[in-house]
Amino acid sequence: MLRRKILPALLAIAMLAAACGKNKPEPEVQAPEESSSINEIVLSDENKEDPDDNEDDTLQKPDEAARINVKAAVTGDCTGIGFAPIMGWGEKDKNHEKYELTVKPTVEETAAVLESGEADVAILPLDTAVKMYNKDGNVVLLATNTYNNIYIADLTGEVREKADLNGKTVTFADDGSLSASVAKKVLEKAGALTASVGDSEALQAGLANSSIQIAISPEPYITRAKFKNDSIELGPDVGELWSDVDGSDIVSSVLVARKDFVESNGDSMIYILDDFRQSVNTVIYGVTKTLDYSSRFNIVPDKSEAISSMKNCNFTFTEGEDMQQAVEAFLNANGDAVSAMPGADFYYIQ
Repeated sequence: MLRRKILPALLAIAMLAAACGKNKPEPEVQAPEESSSINEIVLSDENKEDPDDNEDDTLQKPDEAARINVKAAVTGDCTGIGFAPIMGWGEKDKNHEKYELTVKPTVEETAAVLESGEADVAILPLDTAVKMYNKDGNVVLLATNTYNNIYIADLTGEVREKADLNGKTVTFADDGSLSASVAKKVLEKAGALTASVGDSEALQAGLANSSIQIAISPEPYITRAKFKNDSIELGPDVGELWSDVDGSDIVSSVLVARKDFVESNGDSMIYILDDFRQSVNTVIYGVTKTLDYSSRFNIVPDKSEAISSMKNCNFTFTEGEDMQQAVEAFLNANGDAVSAMPGADFYYIQ
């Protein structure tokens, strides 16, 4: 069963001591903006605003002279929504640091923006981050953004629990990703037969036109297929199926930074991480406001798509040693999907 690891939004005094050279006041950490949770909200004309959303419940603005400009990049799907509240707060200059956002249509383009130096931080799939680290070591993992975002899509109406997968043919995108590794291990354990397509876009298209009847896929591809084929239903929980294979969590997307950026701005990392922590918590607990930010900053402009995929993305913030333990456990369980395990310097530990 997926273990939630949403950490409390409190900074340890020892962490602040490490950043004292920046001469910033201790950040005033607020509780997440109160709102319907991501699993409770229903998008409708009657529910455009959360009455308890309080614009003042944002981060304290630090001394102006100590702030830095941070260039961020995300992909225009549910994972990129993790950065939406940061951009909303930036309109009123309430973040610790200052942010510029680039939204790209594909993961590959998002990674290229980070690699070229056009972005300082980015939200990427975990396996993409590992590949970039293995290439030149210039990527540092800061925090998690989403956990298990892999689901079984069913058009037959016959797959509701693990036992129903036995003997059924389930299609997955055999693209060498961590998601593909999880899919193969889960399906084998459940006794399913497998078929494959080359990538998740092909899987999405097959579900949309009903040529694929049962599939296992990460979000947002199932949500996008459901917008074209409302007969798609979700099958058994992949997080629970994975627990039968391995005891690790499925870490899906992460916040990373260029190593040279981290080394040049070490005193700022505690503030960037706190901005992101607050942002992820607001995605979870301040859904209506997050949808507004996501639309305004063209991350996922369609609010219906955003809320549907957000529910399945399992936003979860972890950092430090907890993050390292979760990621290492998941990678060790899927060593066949990574060319080499990252070293200790891949993990940002304050």
